[in-house]
Amino acid sequence: MKPLSTPILVLIFVLSTGFGAQMLDTVLRRGHTLPISGWLTSAVLLTLAAALLGYGLPLRRYMLESAERREHPSLQPRRHQIDLPTAFRTVLLARACAYTGSVMGGIFTGQALFLLLTGVGDPVRGILPTAAAALAGIILAVLGVIVERWGQLPPDDGQAQPEDGVEAGG
Repeated sequence: MKPLSTPILVLIFVLSTGFGAQMLDTVLRRGHTLPISGWLTSAVLLTLAAALLGYGLPLRRYMLESAERREHPSLQPRRHQIDLPTAFRTVLLARACAYTGSVMGGIFTGQALFLLLTGVGDPVRGILPTAAAALAGIILAVLGVIVERWGQLPPDDGQAQPEDGVEAGG
């Protein structure tokens, strides 16, 4: 499976930014009160990023140990273990988080920019929580890309798989 495409994620982010700004503009033109994201949105996105990191760090340790064992073979037992299904799920979770973070970060960036540029929102109760949600989305997207690159899904074109079952790269 191909690694994540950073330009695609940036395009998703930019399109989502435009959508977020347009959404608030439409709501405002229709005379409704603006829906403002709260701090809970940031907390949920950062909790998801922490969960991804919790799954990603064992994968990273395993991949580093595998690379070390390729350079310096050893008969000693492995210090870090991870099974192929868990590694596979971790990479898939990372991909999902990268896309989710890109969309959410873009939408909230667009909303924060709209509020900031139009002067409609209250800086403390509107712009700051929305900007925090945008930052949390961006953090989730970047962390998703990083964790996805720590491990690579097995090739699906019939290539030989390495001895350890998971191949570094990305």
